[in-house]
Amino acid sequence: MRINKHAFKCVVSLLMTLVLVFGMVVATSAFDADLADAKADSDVASTGISGTVYFKNTANWSSVNAYVWVHGTTTSVQAWPGAAMTLDEGNVYKYTVSGDYNMIIFSNNGANQTADLSIPAAGQIYDFSTGTWSPYKDEPTTDDPTQAPTQMPTQSGETKMVYCKNSAGWGSVNVYMWSDSGTSKNAEWPGAKMTHVGEDVWQYEVTGDWDKIIFNNGSGTQTGDLSFPGNGRIYDNSTNSWDVFDTSPITVKKVGTDLEAPQYKGTDITLTADAVSTGGDVAYKFSVTFGGATTVLSDYTTINTATWTPTAAGTYTITYDFMDTAGNKNQRTATYEVKDDSGIADPILKGVSPKPGQIKKGTAVALKANAAGGQTGTNLLFYKFTVKDANGIVVNVPYYTKNAQYNFTPSSLGTYTVTVSVQNCDNELIERTFTYTSVNEIDDNPIIPTIPTDTPTSSGGYLKGDADDNGDVNIMDATAIQLNLAKMDVTINEENADVDSNSEVNIMDATVIQLYLAQLYPDW
Repeated sequence: MRINKHAFKCVVSLLMTLVLVFGMVVATSAFDADLADAKADSDVASTGISGTVYFKNTANWSSVNAYVWVHGTTTSVQAWPGAAMTLDEGNVYKYTVSGDYNMIIFSNNGANQTADLSIPAAGQIYDFSTGTWSPYKDEPTTDDPTQAPTQMPTQSGETKMVYCKNSAGWGSVNVYMWSDSGTSKNAEWPGAKMTHVGEDVWQYEVTGDWDKIIFNNGSGTQTGDLSFPGNGRIYDNSTNSWDVFDTSPITVKKVGTDLEAPQYKGTDITLTADAVSTGGDVAYKFSVTFGGATTVLSDYTTINTATWTPTAAGTYTITYDFMDTAGNKNQRTATYEVKDDSGIADPILKGVSPKPGQIKKGTAVALKANAAGGQTGTNLLFYKFTVKDANGIVVNVPYYTKNAQYNFTPSSLGTYTVTVSVQNCDNELIERTFTYTSVNEIDDNPIIPTIPTDTPTSSGGYLKGDADDNGDVNIMDATAIQLNLAKMDVTINEENADVDSNSEVNIMDATVIQLYLAQLYPDW
């Protein structure tokens, strides 16, 4: 059973008010009195709104719920965790508020959540990563036209990243940034939550012009006031020092998975990456390493996601590779724990078949949940499938059965969302939402886009150092040159082999290749 977090907070607020009546003085933060209470009554809208609010799902939650209520009461639209939000586009979800409601909590079906937020107006979007509201597109708003608009930070137009090396082992890392003038900041204290991008590195995309910065864990541990040194710098919270982190023209904006570790073997996990580059368009490659063996999930293409289904328990290394059209490269790695599901009492939802993708309009789809766990009581699992069309309308009558399969027929074109709910006999619940696109005809052989690079190709073309013309440069190329010079029966591609560009192939070319492979010849 889940505790209604809103009701609990209302009780706590009432007790605090009674204490204040009897004269208790609450101390403000020694750091900044303006940041002491981000939920002061003065920040709460005095009247409710009618209109649509939006949520930017930068946390990559599998589903997003909106719990709305009237400030100072327990009057809410739905029981916790609230109503399921509808995907608008990209990672933006929307929900239409109707009535005298002015407070909201966004959550991942109650598993993770924001703080209590005041709804500023209809047509506003809340960005989870920055912890700020802003106007979304050109939606009309119902706020007071005489009120001054919210001051947004000046946008520089350049993608800038700042990093924190979490050597101190904080549970999470926040970044609070502000200008010397003191008139603007990136988010309310404790700032925006940084994104974990592998090992002990956390990153944040800087979208304004800031002079000062503080890193903190959101629970009282923080750095001092630091001068922000600019793009691509990393701060070590153990040594209290800055260093250059990333000099590649490719700026990695995001890497991660849709499901936080640990997960169980056999679970479908989506890997996602995002990057921009001064060297042109970016291609993505995804691979995992386990037990000394590396598996490439998706080679370099413009598709920035890949699905991974681990088959064994253990610790994996996920590698995200990036390459732009100029041949520049960058890389991020992260470890990921996978567990065995034997004897697990909690329900586990590993995925669904068919996997999210295209479905054909007017043709029945046989959905089947891949679930496990439930090893408690009668050892039974119960399933419910909730299907919504492109307009967010539920098109079926969802209810729990013991059947892990459910058939439905898409009657219109567009995006269908299927929420699969799995319960054990102790009423413990897990849910995941999957997205399908209804089309007239399914393309059985889609063309996967790739990024052409300025790096010359071999196999009849030119690839510097590829003496044996097999499409790769390795120690065998140096050996092929040596055997050819020794008049052995070995044919080489002389254009590829002439790495020092002196119009002849000799032993120096083999030596340069070996130095290059040992990373002792950087100006290749």
